[in-house]
Amino acid sequence: MISLKSFRSRIFCTFALPVLVVIITGNAFLCWYMLKHQKELLKAELLSIAMTCSATIDAEQLTLIFDHPDLSTSLERTLKKIINDIPSVSSIYILTRQGAEHFLVVAGANSETGTELSRETSNSADKFPGILMGFAVPFVSEKGNKPGFLTGYAPVRDANGTPVAVLKIDYDIRNTTGMRHTIYLQIIGTSIVLIILVVLFGFFISHQISVPVNDLVEGIKNIQRGNFEYRIPLRNNDEFGQLARTFNQMTTGLVASQKMLQSYLYRTIRSFVTILEARDSYTKGHSERVAFFSEKIATRMGLPEKKIKILRETALLHDIGKFGIGESILQKTEPLTEDEWNIIKAHPVVGEEILRPLLLEKDALEIVRQHHERFDGTGYPDGLNRNNINLLAQILAVADAFDAMTSARSYRKPLSIPEAIKELKENGGTQFNPDIVNVLMKILEEEMHIIVS
Repeated sequence: MISLKSFRSRIFCTFALPVLVVIITGNAFLCWYMLKHQKELLKAELLSIAMTCSATIDAEQLTLIFDHPDLSTSLERTLKKIINDIPSVSSIYILTRQGAEHFLVVAGANSETGTELSRETSNSADKFPGILMGFAVPFVSEKGNKPGFLTGYAPVRDANGTPVAVLKIDYDIRNTTGMRHTIYLQIIGTSIVLIILVVLFGFFISHQISVPVNDLVEGIKNIQRGNFEYRIPLRNNDEFGQLARTFNQMTTGLVASQKMLQSYLYRTIRSFVTILEARDSYTKGHSERVAFFSEKIATRMGLPEKKIKILRETALLHDIGKFGIGESILQKTEPLTEDEWNIIKAHPVVGEEILRPLLLEKDALEIVRQHHERFDGTGYPDGLNRNNINLLAQILAVADAFDAMTSARSYRKPLSIPEAIKELKENGGTQFNPDIVNVLMKILEEEMHIIVS
């Protein structure tokens, strides 16, 4: 779930909120415009009806209508026909001017009653100002007698074009409510669709921006954890892509620098081990021989090359913990005292502590600490047994013991290879992993052509 305080949510809000405001404002304006345009269309329609109807009125008949009632009846039938043909027309009047400010109804019809209006009804221009304007020019007014109606006026002209009467039409616009609802639904539907699209596009944009940033954050976290091999995925060639590429180049440089530093430190430590072994003529070359046999065993067992490399390099350093042990103890020919033996038994832990800041591989540190553990759990320093002991440490333990037994020591002569083989076999399952002992036997027999009975 995305936090409201996250970088991605802020990007989304920065992009989406202004667009949503624009959409809502724009749709509100569009709704207002469409409703206004609808009313303008209705006004134009009414004006056209009023002008058309006024053109059909015979102005000459209006001068005779009061003397000939049958003319009024004929005219009203015409007006009723207009109402029947145009359902939106609610009522229609014809008024003649009587003085400067008064108009007199001479004919009319109403859709609600279906009867003619009272003739000779006087209408004051003060009460109906639209009549006075409509006597001169076609005109539509929204301020009629009833709400929901438009009133149209059109002059009735004689043959000379002189206005002699005014046609007044009440136009019912209440039936446009359905159209208004349609407009509202269209605007609301459009708004919802646009909002959904903006939200989806906002998530897409925020994702496109936040993912590279998250990649960079993840890369920095890996660097903090010491994982210099981590690489940020190159998703595109924009500025974020260039940043990722630069980051990867930096980590590549760090890896190279780390390898150079580790190589330098490794060679330095290796020099200390060489010095350590040079102090004791009996152990000179011991580490190289242990590394040789360890690599042979691991290769024959089919371990991955990376594991073999770790084992080979660590085998050269496995006795670094003895660096602080005095020559009087290392070269002592008499049996060691309990205190002296405890000092010897501490060298795996000391070696691990020396190498911990330098060796990043967990396997390497476990090899150094566990190479004197025994398969039956009676070894030191932790008393681990069987599968609890790192397999690489078990391999080194066999190689270390074989070289130690076949090399001279200050306190004893070297064993012959058959004697050393016999010791390994007898201690397989107790001190050593019997499977690893069997692998060493095959190497001695098949590669070194030593007869293993």
